[in-house]
Amino acid sequence: MKKLTKIKTKPNLQESRLRKNCELYDQIRADTVNDIESLTLDFQHMTLVAESIRRNYRALLAENQLLKDTLLSIVDECDCWQGNRCDRCQQILKILAGDNPEQKPDAARKYRAILSQLRNLE
Repeated sequence: MKKLTKIKTKPNLQESRLRKNCELYDQIRADTVNDIESLTLDFQHMTLVAESIRRNYRALLAENQLLKDTLLSIVDECDCWQGNRCDRCQQILKILAGDNPEQKPDAARKYRAILSQLRNLE
């Protein structure tokens, strides 16, 4: 039988660089996939948070409307009349109107300005 001898060959530098580059690309791709999965989970979490905020805000608005309706019904059921309200009804109406009714248009204007600035960012 013939003996086979192992021939030691000189490593090919170009081939070894190519293999290292391929390994590096594979590692970069795997890291990118992991980053995208992590980002997807972050977006899912932010969506859940936004949905929770929306539900809570709707509930708050509903309660606020219920309180306003209750206060207005107290005024409507009172024996006093429009133009000659009792102290309690005047106080309720003052609370519903806010402390400074003159500032409401400014607040609305500021809100609209902020909204337009946000829309310009998109």
